[in-house]
Amino acid sequence: MWFLHNPGLLGINARSLKYIRAYNPKKAIMMADSKMKTKNFLSARGIPVAKLFGSIQDKKELKSFDWNTLPNSFVVKPNSGYGGEGILVISDRKGRNFVSPNGDIVSLEAMQRHVQDILDGRYSLANISDFAFFEQRLEAPEPFNKMSYKGLPDLRIVAHNLIPVMAMIRLPTEESQGKANVHLGGVAVGIDIAKGEMTHVTQYNKEIDSVPGYGPVRGTKIPHWDDILLITSRVQQITNLGFAAIDIALDKSGPILLEINARAGLAVQIANMAPLRKRLERIEGIKVATPEKGVRIAQDIFGHKIEDKDEEKTPQKPVIGNLERIEVIGKKGNKKIIAQMDPTIEKSVLDQSVAEEIKLDDGYCKFSLSGSRIQTVVDTENFRGKKYKMLIGQRDLRNFLIDPTRHMAAEKAGKDSSSVAHIVRHFSADDLQKIDDEIVAIDGEIRLLNHLKPTNLKDEHNKFLVDPTYNPQFEYNALKFDPNNLYARLKRIEYPDSPIGILWRKKVDEIKRKIELLEVRGSDSFTAKSIHLYGAPDQHILREAVKEIVSMPESFPSTSKILSTKEAKKLFEQAIEDNGLKGWSVKIKADMVSDAIAGKENSVMLREGATFSEDRIKGTIAHEIETHVFTAMNGSQQPYKIFQRGLADYLMTEEGLAVYNQERTESSETEKKYWPASSVVGIYTALHGSFADVYAEIIKHGFSVDRAWKVALKAKRGLSDTSKPGAFTKDFVYFKGYREILDFIQKGGDLRDLYIGKINLADLDIAKKVKGLKAPLFLPSYLRRQDEAA
Repeated sequence: MWFLHNPGLLGINARSLKYIRAYNPKKAIMMADSKMKTKNFLSARGIPVAKLFGSIQDKKELKSFDWNTLPNSFVVKPNSGYGGEGILVISDRKGRNFVSPNGDIVSLEAMQRHVQDILDGRYSLANISDFAFFEQRLEAPEPFNKMSYKGLPDLRIVAHNLIPVMAMIRLPTEESQGKANVHLGGVAVGIDIAKGEMTHVTQYNKEIDSVPGYGPVRGTKIPHWDDILLITSRVQQITNLGFAAIDIALDKSGPILLEINARAGLAVQIANMAPLRKRLERIEGIKVATPEKGVRIAQDIFGHKIEDKDEEKTPQKPVIGNLERIEVIGKKGNKKIIAQMDPTIEKSVLDQSVAEEIKLDDGYCKFSLSGSRIQTVVDTENFRGKKYKMLIGQRDLRNFLIDPTRHMAAEKAGKDSSSVAHIVRHFSADDLQKIDDEIVAIDGEIRLLNHLKPTNLKDEHNKFLVDPTYNPQFEYNALKFDPNNLYARLKRIEYPDSPIGILWRKKVDEIKRKIELLEVRGSDSFTAKSIHLYGAPDQHILREAVKEIVSMPESFPSTSKILSTKEAKKLFEQAIEDNGLKGWSVKIKADMVSDAIAGKENSVMLREGATFSEDRIKGTIAHEIETHVFTAMNGSQQPYKIFQRGLADYLMTEEGLAVYNQERTESSETEKKYWPASSVVGIYTALHGSFADVYAEIIKHGFSVDRAWKVALKAKRGLSDTSKPGAFTKDFVYFKGYREILDFIQKGGDLRDLYIGKINLADLDIAKKVKGLKAPLFLPSYLRRQDEAA
């Protein structure tokens, strides 16, 4: 068969020497070998595992074990089992006996003997004593329950360096007696890493047409595929195994981790009809900071085609010359350069200055050559004075033929690359609308703050209330969007050479920064990405904030009535009606971080349980409705939706304007006046200290415990271990933005200009040049009075 003589096949010896010994520490292997220890460890870190019903550690416990404590359906497993041996599935009970999925009766005595065999080490890796445990029996969803004969299908994903490299699904058959064990006759089906679709069907190391008893399955999609890949990468990161096979079950409730194998088997190559070593070499040297990035790289590199046996037919390869003009793609943009083909070197090499200019991502490089997009890993070198700026090595030339007599098209015509004419594209009104719609749609998919809300917030808050020195350990949901898909869509956007084209380019850059931030949640890179998106307070801003806080009164006596959330809701609804804001509503929502927020979907949200003084409610209405809602409504009247969604980095200007409007409206002084300054102090402290440090610092400055908790939470969301220095820096924009608004007014700026939509002061002049721009319809009363007086 094809794979027996394939030079890219990974054999057992190479696997052990090059990957297991090199990348798997002994301590990590020992933990992986213990299923119970692994599951307990990973479950505490947010990885989904099957529910544990009990365990039997020795013969004494076996004798005294109460079998009635187990549910009717469960699975018995050896803790240190290997290759699926020793696993016994029970689907029901019949009196004191048990029933297996194929209907066989397992007597209590037979069950006890089976557990005794486990204790004696019959199924363990080294034939040493072991223990048995009982866990939840999982059930496969449609249609996988029909593909599997009386058993549970499972997925095996081989991962290296946080990158899922190859995957297969194992299906139980009648021949394998309901076990997903390929050695016993189970079926192994390859999976396209990018799409999550089933490909080749194999049994006993041979490709077959269909799954026995079911039929063809090629193209069937694996549910929750992106989550499965992310779980795989996260497990590898947590366990510190550099090379591992992660086994995940398809359950009706979603993906469930079964076990980790530090000594990954190699049958996955046969299921995919693709050599594993080839793929492993492809990702050698890539630096991967986060699981999200590892998944994206896997789908980029391995998802464009299936390396199947049809490759033996050797399709016609493109012919290229020794020198070719290529386009390299980086985080900061693309650059067209000349590359020289060099099949004498293994890995491609890119000029250092080009790598810095396009911001190469840790050696991970994309480039276009002769109409083909290539993802690879490159080294960098100084090519100063050379005609070429890249050497393309044999790893990236395998799909091309080199003709030394062939010359670049521009050289044939006697032209230098710099003399190629610039083609100006004409954009129709329909083209412009589609660009605007796409940018706004992509930005809407990100939902940045939702993705930064910890899923275990309530539990961690309760722990903190008991001990204010406790540093919360936050967990987050998987991303609800595919970063790779959004990056690809953004890459396809073309821009007109006009003011709106400039604003779109800036917005796309901001969107990329948002995605990059969310990709590194919980990692050490999060703070740097936050600063890249929002900036961070410096010493000067910190001094200004502290100076303001020092002037804060010790108490804020108020004679005004305190309003409940429901009473506040009525006042918000009245303000919406008075201002003619059709289509807007007010909703009360639990588990919000802020007391009030104007959402993107024509709704103002109030936190359940929040209270407001009569004076504060006026300021909050000025902040949320007379700023955020008004700019949204005015933006909706403009020729492009981006004015309603928000131009790039609009938040600094908009929140500064909101604080300005609020301060104009509130007649009495409240603690809230000093909240922007407290956020600056909190973020600065978070950058250098822990969650508890932030909380203590805010309390020290005279703020309430409720405010101190909120400042610490907002500054530390996005991080996992809040005992470490680092911050989400967004909230300092209130303080800095307010000062920018004051400076704008002092220099003679017209605040009405800031109401044309959600704009950034830095882009005001460009925005005002956009064709078809309309004057704002909705303005706060003090600006309307200025219009009337004029």
